[in-house]
Amino acid sequence: MRRRAALILVLTLVLVGGAGLVAGAQTSGSSIDISDVTITRYPRVQAVVEFRNLQQQLDPTQLQVTENGVAVQDLEVETIAESIVPVGIVFVIDTSGSMAGAPIAAAKRAALSFIDQKRDQDFIALVTFADDVQVLSGFTSSKTALINRVNDIQAGGETAFYDGVVRSSELFSGDAARLEPNMIVLTDGADTVSTATLANAIQATKSIRVFGVALESPDFNPADLEQLASASGGLFLSTPDPAQLSGLYNQIKRELDNKIVVRFTATQSDAGPLDIGVAYAGQTATSTVDVPGFIKETTTTVTTVPTTFAEPAPFSPTNESPLPISTLALIGPVAVGVGLLLFIFILAGPRGEEGASMIQRRLRSYGTQEAKAKGEGGLLRRIFGGVSRGAEEAVRRRGMLNGINGALEQANIPLKAGEAIAAALGLSILAGAIAGVYWRSIVAAGVAFVVAVLFVLLLIQFAGSREKRVFEGQLPDTLTLLSTSLRAGYSLLQAVEAVASEAPQPTSREFGRAMAEARLGVTVVDAMEGISNRMQSEDFSWAVMAIEIQREVGGNLAEVLQTVADTMRQRNRLRGEIKALTAEGRISAIILGALPFVLFAFLFTTNRDYLEPLITRTQGIIAMVVGLVLMAAGWWWLKKIVDIEV
Repeated sequence: MRRRAALILVLTLVLVGGAGLVAGAQTSGSSIDISDVTITRYPRVQAVVEFRNLQQQLDPTQLQVTENGVAVQDLEVETIAESIVPVGIVFVIDTSGSMAGAPIAAAKRAALSFIDQKRDQDFIALVTFADDVQVLSGFTSSKTALINRVNDIQAGGETAFYDGVVRSSELFSGDAARLEPNMIVLTDGADTVSTATLANAIQATKSIRVFGVALESPDFNPADLEQLASASGGLFLSTPDPAQLSGLYNQIKRELDNKIVVRFTATQSDAGPLDIGVAYAGQTATSTVDVPGFIKETTTTVTTVPTTFAEPAPFSPTNESPLPISTLALIGPVAVGVGLLLFIFILAGPRGEEGASMIQRRLRSYGTQEAKAKGEGGLLRRIFGGVSRGAEEAVRRRGMLNGINGALEQANIPLKAGEAIAAALGLSILAGAIAGVYWRSIVAAGVAFVVAVLFVLLLIQFAGSREKRVFEGQLPDTLTLLSTSLRAGYSLLQAVEAVASEAPQPTSREFGRAMAEARLGVTVVDAMEGISNRMQSEDFSWAVMAIEIQREVGGNLAEVLQTVADTMRQRNRLRGEIKALTAEGRISAIILGALPFVLFAFLFTTNRDYLEPLITRTQGIIAMVVGLVLMAAGWWWLKKIVDIEV
């Protein structure tokens, strides 16, 4: 019995001691570090706590955080997998000739498995090295783009290991510097052709955590890769079997997930250094940052951050499409083809005989070619012709035909109302379809359709306004030419013909049409009245009125036209002076009116969550409506100040 008791005691001591040794092995080499601190919204502080080589299960509730040695009171804790903190990972893959065959295939499978498990906030870049270094992809969160790049990897050449590491470290610059930096390096051989050295690689990755993965072979000494991983506080893994790479990548994924994001409201109101400390399972880490401070409240009211307020949206270094590249490659040519087809129809649609002049086509548009159009052209032309005739009939019933024809004539667009409406609707439907497919949203399609219609209307209005401004700018010289022609003994019809042949565009075009109408039996005054109606020029209508009065009561028409020309020239000079004097006010109105919309669009595309309280809460919507009303009032006020009638 004594021997049995002694044996049991010895076995118990051995088991207890062995368990202690195993526990020591699990915790040995582990460390804790504060890898990033964000104070952009101080006094709100965000910190990322990193656990390296942690063997046991991570328990976020055991983490303790202090501010200047005092425990924080409103601590928020979440794992990196639950957070929106952006993490950057560079895959650096050896594609030398020794990796050909099973090794490179296994490396691609392991990389694809890692990509498939990534978060939306994980941004991955792909770099390969052989004879030289190639950056296959910058930082992106698109799984589709990354999978396509990985599948294209081929092996062959020498091994530029050090150059690959140095080049990969340079990707963490610019906007990408906000990412949590990590690098996974896979190689099966020593460096052979790099211009950089191991010291250069270690120096380049001093602020990047490197995970080294070595494919063991008899001729490969992984000491350089192991030293690179150790110097950065990373992890070194090796295996002789390429099939084990997926398991090693899973181990790296677990190591990357051993991070906790903490947030709290700092109480230090003075600008200066802020000491942040963390403790977990007997291990501690500290970090010091300089904070801007804040003004303390003098009242006893306690201001708390609403629990529903969203953190800033994650950083997105690249603007990846929501659709696969193959789908976009199909949509692009189809959209271009449909657009070109519609454009060709607009230019070469059913307008009468080939070679007819613009004036002839204009005059013929007042008649009907319906019977002829039905028998001409192919199926596509007949379809478009039917659509345009239906659109023209629809606007005629609503009394809008004259207005549309007037706008087209003023803008010098050689289309009938139905053709213009069909073309505008076709282009707008095309824009809506592309937007709807691209963003996969009916709302986006509707918005794009409405925007396209408004754009076409504004384009026609802009073209008409430009033609009117040019015509009225030429009007004093036009009246002077009429006056001198009359003094030279020309009749009024001959003077109009002289203007049509010698004046610049658009005056020459309009007077040429007036000549054509006069030869068809319209009086000269009525033909000139048609010019003022088409161009909507009040100044020219006064000149036509003066001509008509003179023809009725008699007098020196040349003298009258010269007087009108001098008056208009003086008015134009005064308009120019006023425009120069009010230029500052007009540009102020444009900038102040556009700035809120431009800033809203920029924030909406880059950090939409930041604007979410403004567009989702009742108070925010009321504020936007009030702001728009005040902006409209201010714009109207500035316009009344600078808009001086002459």
